[in-house]
This record gives sequence, structure tokens and C-alpha cells, in this order.
Amino acid sequence: MRFRPAWAYIDGVRTFCRFFCETTFQRQEVAERAQLVLQETLENAVKYSTPGDASELELELCSEREDLRIAVTSRPDPAHLDNLKHELEHLKLLDPEAAYIAAFMRASQEPEASSRLGLARMRYEGQFELHLSESDNGRVCVTAVGRL
Repeated sequence: MRFRPAWAYIDGVRTFCRFFCETTFQRQEVAERAQLVLQETLENAVKYSTPGDASELELELCSEREDLRIAVTSRPDPAHLDNLKHELEHLKLLDPEAAYIAAFMRASQEPEASSRLGLARMRYEGQFELHLSESDNGRVCVTAVGRL
């Protein structure tokens, strides 16, 4: 699915994907986890995408054996890309629960800053591992992989 990075689209895309996952996998728990990951990845992609006509989001959902893979590709502002890389590296140093608690503690200590809870939330509540890949054209793909 491809669309412009607009806030107005997030709810509809998330709702459709939840319906799709619930219907396809016949498990409400999988659909709820997928919906959480979609919400967080799409919000980040919309919030941090570069403005202009070249900016487009691409969403891919697929199952591979026992895993569900959710990939969101966007063209982020270059300043945000460094923050995203750093945040993902930091998250991988801790198990999902410890990273989630650390993110909450950071948010409480820096209330004026962006909370940056979404990535930790996807790992802990959503039970998805996160991966980042970059393309030469400035696009990045955040891929979340979780068990079905």
C-alpha cells in the first residue's frame, strides 16, 4: 500500500490492517499487536517525513512461516534519521521489557522532549523486533517482525 504521509490516513490504514490480520490469521491477539505496531510506525513516518511531492509512505504486511512482517518505508528528514538509528541501537542493548522501562524513565525525566516511547512499545507490548535499512535515494525502511 502506498500513500502520502498524511495524519488523516493513519486511522483508516490501521483499521484496515487490523481487519486484514484478524481475518487472515484468525487471531485477535495478532491483529491487536499488528495494529499497535502500525500505529507507531505510521505516526513516526508521517511525523518525520520530508515535506514535498517526493515524500510517500509504503506499507507492506506479509507472513513468512511463523512470523508477521510489517515494513514501513518513508523518506525521513535527515536529522531524524540519526536519532532513529541511535534509538534503535540503544533499544537493542536491552531486552524488550528493560528498554520499555528505560524509555518511560527517560520520558518522565525529560517531560518537555518527545517521549520516544513508540519503538520500545513495539518491542515490548507488540512483541516485534525492529530493523532499519537504508536506500541510496534517502528512503528508509523500518521493519517489525513478530511471531504469529
